[in-house]
Amino acid sequence: MATWLGLEAEDTGWTLTDSGGMRRILKNMDHASGCYPSLPFFIGQATKVQALRSLYPYNNIRRYAKRNLARVYLSGRTGSYPVVLMEASLSGRGPKVRSPPPPRQVEAVHQYRIHNSHDMSYGDIENLVYLRCLVPVCDVLCLFAADLGGIAHVQEILRSWSSSPLLSLDGSRRNRPRLLIVLTDPQDKLKEADDMERTLTNTVVPNLAASVTTVDLRNRNQLSPVSRYEPLQQQLTLELDEARAARSKARLLFSAPHLDWILRRLFRRVAQRPTSPFNCIIACRERRDSWGIADNTTQYLTAFLDITNQAGLPVISVVDFIASAFLMDAYPPGMHEFDPVIMFRSLYADHCVAACLPSQASPLARSSSFAEEVEGVFVTMFSTISSTMGSAEVRRELLERETTTWATVKSNHVCLFCLRRPPEHVLPCGHSMCDICVRIFGQRGRGAEYHAKVTSCPACLQNFSLTVRLLPPTKRPTVLVLDGGGIRGVVTLGFLKALEDEIGGSRGLHEAFDLTLGTSAGALIASEVIVRGTRTDEASTKFKNLSRQIFPARPRRQTLLGQSWDLLTTLVTDSRYNTRALDCALQETFGSSRRLFDTTAPMVAGIRVALTASHVEDGLLSLFANYRAVRRPGMQSAYKLLVSNEREPLLWEVARCSVAALGYFTPKSLPGLGTLQDGGVRANCPLRTALRESEIIWPASQGPDLVVSIGTGYAVDGPAEGAAGQPRFPRDSFIERGIRTFLTSPAVDGQRGWQDALDSIPKNIRKNVFRLDCGIAGKLPELDDTLEIDKLGEFEYRIPAELSRAWLAKSFFFELDTEPVMLHGSYDCQGSILCCKFDAAGLIEQVKLAFPDAHFTLAEGHTFGSVEGDSGCTTCGYYRKRISFQVSSIHESVQLGIYGTTGFSSLGGFPTTVQDLLEAQQADFPFGRADHRSDQWPPLRQCYCTRRKRSRESARDESMPKKRRL
Repeated sequence: MATWLGLEAEDTGWTLTDSGGMRRILKNMDHASGCYPSLPFFIGQATKVQALRSLYPYNNIRRYAKRNLARVYLSGRTGSYPVVLMEASLSGRGPKVRSPPPPRQVEAVHQYRIHNSHDMSYGDIENLVYLRCLVPVCDVLCLFAADLGGIAHVQEILRSWSSSPLLSLDGSRRNRPRLLIVLTDPQDKLKEADDMERTLTNTVVPNLAASVTTVDLRNRNQLSPVSRYEPLQQQLTLELDEARAARSKARLLFSAPHLDWILRRLFRRVAQRPTSPFNCIIACRERRDSWGIADNTTQYLTAFLDITNQAGLPVISVVDFIASAFLMDAYPPGMHEFDPVIMFRSLYADHCVAACLPSQASPLARSSSFAEEVEGVFVTMFSTISSTMGSAEVRRELLERETTTWATVKSNHVCLFCLRRPPEHVLPCGHSMCDICVRIFGQRGRGAEYHAKVTSCPACLQNFSLTVRLLPPTKRPTVLVLDGGGIRGVVTLGFLKALEDEIGGSRGLHEAFDLTLGTSAGALIASEVIVRGTRTDEASTKFKNLSRQIFPARPRRQTLLGQSWDLLTTLVTDSRYNTRALDCALQETFGSSRRLFDTTAPMVAGIRVALTASHVEDGLLSLFANYRAVRRPGMQSAYKLLVSNEREPLLWEVARCSVAALGYFTPKSLPGLGTLQDGGVRANCPLRTALRESEIIWPASQGPDLVVSIGTGYAVDGPAEGAAGQPRFPRDSFIERGIRTFLTSPAVDGQRGWQDALDSIPKNIRKNVFRLDCGIAGKLPELDDTLEIDKLGEFEYRIPAELSRAWLAKSFFFELDTEPVMLHGSYDCQGSILCCKFDAAGLIEQVKLAFPDAHFTLAEGHTFGSVEGDSGCTTCGYYRKRISFQVSSIHESVQLGIYGTTGFSSLGGFPTTVQDLLEAQQADFPFGRADHRSDQWPPLRQCYCTRRKRSRESARDESMPKKRRL
């Protein structure tokens, strides 16, 4: 016997407990993914036990324990398919108080607290679990009338269970279990038995059961147990075969891993939303790639239809294109082959209808059958999926066949390869892809983990080589924030040069951070150092030359009359300086054709950059970005992302908007985006905005791993920024007070903006937030005071050792290699420390310098030896350090990091829990991943060497343990 489900009573309600009996049976089947078991469900008491002993003599079936709600066995009988029998009592009586749990291995039991159950009886919960969890998955429901109070009581039970239709696991009403009523009590009258089958058929078909059959054993009490229950054995075999055929026809015959997942989700659903229907098609996609993000397919499909309408593409090509994209999304490797009609109508039909409504000018909008047309092609394409051609290959084949149609169709609003997410990366051919499609159509990059290599465009077939960096799922992002400050950007560049010397290595700072956000001068520097990949020495020279070019020397007015004249001319011309000269200088610096949302080949793509500006009309803070972010639609924020419907702005135009400081340069008007000016009037230190963007781009991350905010100098004493050289007004007049308040507000004063943002950062993240800035004696140089540039460059810029150590440590991350196993009351966790940066060997040398006697360790003191990888490859630079540790709970916080004589720094993604690691790695996703990767769990560990065979140590151990009958 395998114990399985139980109920525990608490003061606040009931808790359903799952001891894992079903999961152990299903997981231990030979070639579990290819096993499709049948599940009979037996309900009764003493007669049921006697019958099961006769039907399954090789199983150790005993009387039920009082605390057991349901038990499960793997049939010992040989047959053409495995049979997993579930049995329960439906006693209506249970414990009134909760028994103390076993002292050890308590976490092997999963607990589901049933909401709002404090007023429910044991019998109520019993019926709820049976009807909502076990009956939907069973093939044959077998009731022993004598154990349930006789025929009349059986009719009453079934009548209450049939009060509402039982939905199939795909949300339809096409599949029901077959009902068997076993009669063994001679006192049941013959007339009642004859009438019962007919009566129950009218009652439970089709709401609860597909059919009703009575097995009459009342006159066989004198026979041996085996002979007595032989008719039941024969009928049960027949019913299981017919139920199996019906499930197969309805495409609802599930594999063992899928059944295990479905049952656990049913338990969770009945605990959280007891009356809510369960649809496996919807449930298996939750958190697959969206982590709670709303489905915005309608928005993206609408944008796509507008594009095809403008291009005048034929309807049949558009329908095929949409159907193949949805097919790829619906059926990743590992997905159960649900009926394609049900799949389409569950996921995409409503979006097709809704997307046509805004597109009134499109021929598709006039076609009332558009959704039906897409569905028809979707169903036809489904039939082409096979073991050798997956849905992604079907999609790729259509794109290749229709390349003349789609080669010139491009969009900056929707990923044209999936139609379900915004684009994130622009390919050298001009098409753009989301992160998920990069993993589907790309291949594993060489030199660093979570780098994908795209070698051709699926739409236009152009060949190239583009490496795209992706954030490892168990890691958190690193963020760089650059303040505005005019010519004082020299201070920013001074710290960046020092940072490059510390951590940049041979690749500079281009790939050092996952997200960079800059304002005004910080936007110029980010464009040069991060977007263009320029080394800081060269960037500093270019910045100084640009500053002197756009801020030519002009006399400083010392008298009130002279200052008033300057103010008057500025008001008349709306600027102090020649805006045309600024435009020319920026075009010369950044080129006349480069865009921010553009390809970065041959450099690594995937490094996010955002630059601030503000709208002239309402002062709204706005961002230009080289990404879109999947969580953006529907999100509320105090700023907006600028995406043009006409054309993507050029990089020099973006920089021009961001540096259009009030009174210094005129605003810049961009087609489709409006008139924009310096972002420094709203967020001179855009730290708060950067943290919000990090949440939007990577919604699954719980805050950043590391934040570096760099200022442009602050006054140690003297008036606030911008006070010098301004016209004097009567002291403490409302004009002077207004100007002083504006200039010292957190929005404009970078130092105060930093302090304001820091106050909002949670304490657990604050220790990984660093501010680099320097005090300047006296008055701060004005934004245009080019005479101070050389002086500012002479300052001594140093990087705190803690920052260098933190950045180095967070270049490494940890992943589990297998599912944790409970041993002796603790979970044994085995995994690997990996590197997400290029030149891992060089980083290790830096680590050994920054952390003398460096070794990986848990914060509690357990050490894993030297940081040098023991399972890597010196030929290709692959880094891997295998470790194992124990935790008493998978929800226990774990802090893994690097320790040396200089201190401890946590790895990327830590602290975290084992449960969070499992979720991030999508360990419990038997229905497939959005990125179609089947080598991610359990992860296939191998180096980057081409034509290198997997070693036994790095490959997955596919050998199965010897099975034991449960």
